[in-house]
Amino acid sequence: MRSRYTAYTRGDIGYIAATLAADKRAAFDAAAARQWASRATWLGLRIVSTARGQIDDSDGVVSFVASYREAGKTIEHHEVSQFRRDDDGAWRFVAGDTRAVVVEPKRTAGAAKVGRNDPCPCGSGKKSKFCCGR
Repeated sequence: MRSRYTAYTRGDIGYIAATLAADKRAAFDAAAARQWASRATWLGLRIVSTARGQIDDSDGVVSFVASYREAGKTIEHHEVSQFRRDDDGAWRFVAGDTRAVVVEPKRTAGAAKVGRNDPCPCGSGKKSKFCCGR
């Protein structure tokens, strides 16, 4: 899972395609995946839980949240992904149940105002004026 996330952050859509289960590759839209990956500013990956996927298992499930910014909004992509081990021992992505949630930075009463040159409170690592402060 982590390697697929890293591939998206780097725009390595060939790796994404190569890690798909063979029966899922025909339906994969590499151009759309490439566009999405390049539009997003990737903020991080959090693994929520895993099930199976150990050395003696033939399948596994990973629940995760990938955070990114797109079109001025912070989005948390929640997914429960199913993986299957191929005959060669490599894990392949089979399917994912997804939902995306737009997350706006929380402002609390009495909180200090963020300056234009201060780090953005969303955690992107950018200055506020180039991120949520736009």
